[in-house]
Amino acid sequence: MSWIRVDVQGTSLPVALVRSGRGAWVSVRGLTRYVTPEAAAPSDPRSPERDLRAPMTGRVVTVSAIVGLSVRARDTLVVLEAMKMEYRLTAPRDGVIEAVSCAEGERVDLGRVLVTLAP
Repeated sequence: MSWIRVDVQGTSLPVALVRSGRGAWVSVRGLTRYVTPEAAAPSDPRSPERDLRAPMTGRVVTVSAIVGLSVRARDTLVVLEAMKMEYRLTAPRDGVIEAVSCAEGERVDLGRVLVTLAP
């Protein structure tokens, strides 16, 4: 995993980057996205927009996601503890929770799907 700092309107933000396959996982402020070159965009219906993934290896502190629950973009679904810090992982979009694949106290690896939103 690599870390970079990005300046956005005068605010410096830490951004985690992990190369994977043809793209990279990018995580900033609890949002994690898989980024690929435009020509290599995934055609799989289980796109990263459906999945909330662990931006790093850590321990699940809190799971607020419940199957069937309607959520709004940026609602906190999981709190992950890593490197003595807590990271609030939020919904990437409005939707309904389809699956929760983690439990409080569980250790998770980088990139693991924690919550899936219905299409």
